[in-house]
Amino acid sequence: MEKNNWDLEAVLEGKDLQHLYDEWVNINEKILKMVPTFLDNIKNFVEWKKINDKEENISNRLSNYISNKVNEDMSNQEFQAWEQKLDMKGHEFSKKFSGLVNTVLENEEKIRKYISQDPYLKQYERSYELLFKTKKHILDKKENQLISKISINNSAVHSIFSTLTTTDIKFNDVVDGKGKKVELSTMAKVFTLLKSKDRILRKNVWITFNKTYYNFRSTLTKTLYYNYLQLNTYAKLHNFNDYLDSVCFHDEVSQDFILDLYKNVEKFKPIYIKYKEKVKKILAKQLHLKKVEPWDCSIDLCKKKVKYTIEQSWDLILSCFKILGKEYVTNLKKARDENWISYMPKKNKYTGAYSIGEAKGLKKYYILLNFNSSFDSVSTLAHELGHSMNSLYFVSSQPVYADTTIFTAEIPSILNETLLGLYMIEKYKDDKELKNNFINEIVSGFFSTVSRQIIFSNFEYEANKMVNESVPFTEQSLQDLYEKMIFKYSSKTDKKAKKPYSYSLSTIFRISHFYAGNFYVYKYAVGQIVAICLARKIINKEKGILDKFYEFLKSGTSKSPLDTIKILGIDLQDPKIYDECFSFIEDLINQMKI
Repeated sequence: MEKNNWDLEAVLEGKDLQHLYDEWVNINEKILKMVPTFLDNIKNFVEWKKINDKEENISNRLSNYISNKVNEDMSNQEFQAWEQKLDMKGHEFSKKFSGLVNTVLENEEKIRKYISQDPYLKQYERSYELLFKTKKHILDKKENQLISKISINNSAVHSIFSTLTTTDIKFNDVVDGKGKKVELSTMAKVFTLLKSKDRILRKNVWITFNKTYYNFRSTLTKTLYYNYLQLNTYAKLHNFNDYLDSVCFHDEVSQDFILDLYKNVEKFKPIYIKYKEKVKKILAKQLHLKKVEPWDCSIDLCKKKVKYTIEQSWDLILSCFKILGKEYVTNLKKARDENWISYMPKKNKYTGAYSIGEAKGLKKYYILLNFNSSFDSVSTLAHELGHSMNSLYFVSSQPVYADTTIFTAEIPSILNETLLGLYMIEKYKDDKELKNNFINEIVSGFFSTVSRQIIFSNFEYEANKMVNESVPFTEQSLQDLYEKMIFKYSSKTDKKAKKPYSYSLSTIFRISHFYAGNFYVYKYAVGQIVAICLARKIINKEKGILDKFYEFLKSGTSKSPLDTIKILGIDLQDPKIYDECFSFIEDLINQMKI
């Protein structure tokens, strides 16, 4: 096996891909044959549930193997063809199963009776309760079949947005401080150059990058408008008030919860401003500047560049996470020793990082990285291990609810990042520059995930209201709304930005989540807030907190998202949680030295 690479072949369990695909097709065809009689008696229903569970395991293995193969070499035509083949066959099966939900809802009383009589079926009670609640939002069979036929177009807007922003939008070359042309070939290069020592280059990159999207704001505004129009139309077809009503229903939260979250996050504004001013003073001193501009703010607070090998990264991670107990460390070693991880960057490899989803049925919970020996790479490894440990625990503990939600998925990963950061702060407590840097890692991560994502979420909330209330949806109205949100959460001045600063308002048009069809960026803020509160409890060695943490990891989706978080002793509807978080972050900011 290639060193520092994942063992994907373990997914196939000694057989080839065609065999796994055929197995998946055959089991779906068998399920289709069972449809007419699966509710005839309790025995048939039990067999139905068991074969559907088996199908889910096979499907997850198949989709994970193919998608991971695509991501390790995105130019690989063989696996791109497999991906298309799987998508088309999956859509074909989806159409054939389209009336199944109606059948289940028509037989609610019978299913409830079966569940009450059989211990095996009892474990599915929550999933059916959630389904029965949707009854008034399910269309009749003919309508459902029609919607199913056109559902293949549901991702069209996001696909168009992705093509426009990754292929068609090109950045002009820029000039550095010596007058030399520099090519801006990718977004990754943009963010790298914003850390350059050459201030003229940084400024030109910042302006060119933001101005490029600014010049496409009319097209992106139209794209966003028609996306929200489609999402709201679909929601209303399913008897919801609007798109937001639909999303909240399926997420098991109320819109009041989201609005309260906005109000609570607004409390962080004073310390956000305090943080930004402190960082600017540190940068001004470090860079010998009278005024720190936006194009200066990506510079690291630390000039020292510490490099880590993969082995050194593991030494650091295993030492840091001893605080989570021997069992957790043992499972981390399992991930390392059983080759769950694709570490190194290479040509045509997916450029980001992730831990796999849809993990039920797998024995290894794969991680893709692009390790470059920086501390960011170590932190990313810790983050993704948090996801994979969560998968390991809920897959081994939940026969039915072996999954996670966006609400809860980021908590174990951000916890790991935070604990690593706190470990490094303590390790370098006598080195002002490094200590500032590691504090900044935690605090900047907090605000970029909490305040920034809430700005985006509150913007999206109001933008949807604009669509539903027929308020003019123009690039200017969206820019004005974005500026309003910036002032609400993170700025002490509400003056209108002038060029070139106003070019950065193009940010609001390039948030890919807005085009994806799921109102969810506020959930990242939830994950960050909970992870900070949890880290605080663990560092303070609160009695019983590790037991609660393991129970949380094992719970999967067996409870609602907010009830799952309550396992940790954290109630997001209690304002005290936000005060604790506020205090923790402010303490870190106070430790930063100018």
